[in-house]
Amino acid sequence: MNRMILNELKDFDIVLDDESIMEIKITDLLNEEKCLSFLQKQMTEIQAPNLSVAASMFSKRYAYLVVSSTLYCMAEFNCVLNFPVSACTLSKERKLCIQEDRCKWQEVRNMTREHWRENVLRNLFSSHITPVLDILKKTSRISSAILWENIATRINSIYEKTLAKELNRDKIERLNSDFNYLENASGELFNLNENPLKRYLKIGEELKTNPSRRTCCMYYKLMKNLEEISHCGNCPIRSKQI
Repeated sequence: MNRMILNELKDFDIVLDDESIMEIKITDLLNEEKCLSFLQKQMTEIQAPNLSVAASMFSKRYAYLVVSSTLYCMAEFNCVLNFPVSACTLSKERKLCIQEDRCKWQEVRNMTREHWRENVLRNLFSSHITPVLDILKKTSRISSAILWENIATRINSIYEKTLAKELNRDKIERLNSDFNYLENASGELFNLNENPLKRYLKIGEELKTNPSRRTCCMYYKLMKNLEEISHCGNCPIRSKQI
């Protein structure tokens, strides 16, 4: 079972730490000086005009690596791999390299699924995502609203795609229950005063009728060829121009 899920995680660019060339440990990323150096390098590589744009683009990628993969495994397997920051490194190809022996499996066993879910999401957000977004905000001076909506957009996407292909009623009910829990969780789950995702989470008909974001991720500010996509599909700026 665990090996099968590890193979599934490769689709989210999660690999073992001996499978790729590593660039920066996530514990180092939480250091302001090292984070600044990393974002400056990001600026050059992706042709971002400033640190805020670089931080936003990185947070979108990091949300895919850590948040999307965890929620996918929750939905599909009722089993997730915990990613402590001390066991994670970012590769030069922007993959998440993990130390398998330090990433523990979290399975529904001698507890209710609701209790298990709370533990999984608390570990995911309070211990991992919140500290990473905090250092990105501190280093780049980007709005925390943009960073958290970048996370929410990934969450909306993973639930939308999973629900679209699901036929099992019990599983559909579980997916909706998990989404509603995230939407209505207290700030404590994130180690914050308020739930930073609540304003940005959308599912079902609401997402279809109003897909636009509240904040702009600033993707359009990257230097790109004119033939390439200039705005994200759910860009609030683009939606006002149409």
